[in-house]
Amino acid sequence: MHAQKAKRCAEVKRDLCIHDVPCGIIPNKGANIRPMRAIITGASTGIGREMAKYAYSLGMEVWITGQNVSALETLSEECGKAPQLIADLSTHAGQSALVAWIDGVEVDLFVNNAGYGVWKDVVDADDDQLEKMIRLNVEALLRLSRVVAKTMVAQGHGRILNVASTAAFLPGPHMAAYYASKAFVLSFSESLHTELRKTGVTVTTLCPGPTKSQFFERAGMGAMPLLDGPWMPKMSSKSVAIAGIEAALRGKRRIVPGIMNYLSSKAPIFMPRYVQLGVLNWLQGPKK
Repeated sequence: MHAQKAKRCAEVKRDLCIHDVPCGIIPNKGANIRPMRAIITGASTGIGREMAKYAYSLGMEVWITGQNVSALETLSEECGKAPQLIADLSTHAGQSALVAWIDGVEVDLFVNNAGYGVWKDVVDADDDQLEKMIRLNVEALLRLSRVVAKTMVAQGHGRILNVASTAAFLPGPHMAAYYASKAFVLSFSESLHTELRKTGVTVTTLCPGPTKSQFFERAGMGAMPLLDGPWMPKMSSKSVAIAGIEAALRGKRRIVPGIMNYLSSKAPIFMPRYVQLGVLNWLQGPKK
């Protein structure tokens, strides 16, 4: 175990062009050194929580944001008294609070993980709920990516990890707005990754499939047993988190963890659009 961790630490430094310093440490401006700094949104539960714990295990200084006060306090203790910010990123005030919190701070890894879905037909969905989801999944991610990218370009290095979904590759009857929001995340993030080439800054898009987390409960998807079938197994939040962090550290453009998820991301290549729509309508429609 120790040998494996030492090997991974060496790989992290290699991937970030860091040499002759301890694992999780990067050169600061001048002769000083400091821990790598990872800032993770949506860290209260699920994938975000596991990302924070994994980044901390690699020796990084972790900063966390979310809305669940007790969950963040517990996570902060688990991550060496990590700085924490309680903020609702679906609001302009919450976004501005985070921007102010990291103003003037060198950021090495920034994770846009905060987001959620709404399982409702478009005409039946609550207006406020849909608009809040779009502000969080799209507007907050766009704004924070721009702010952090500017900081990282000025530094000459950095990694941004934006969490999308396998939903980004497909149409999504009964979750149309959510699927569209994740398609935005994928398109925007891959384009930004290309724009930032040769700056030392990369943008990685994580596209997980069904995951063991509170996502389904929050989206109101309890009546969907098909998503628990053996042909579509849910990955653990920890596995998804590790895959995302590892891909970001290596500067990859995209990562789709899990073989079934990877195959579903390729569906547009071999499956006509009308078939995709039919399958997703069957999978995600309410079951009687």
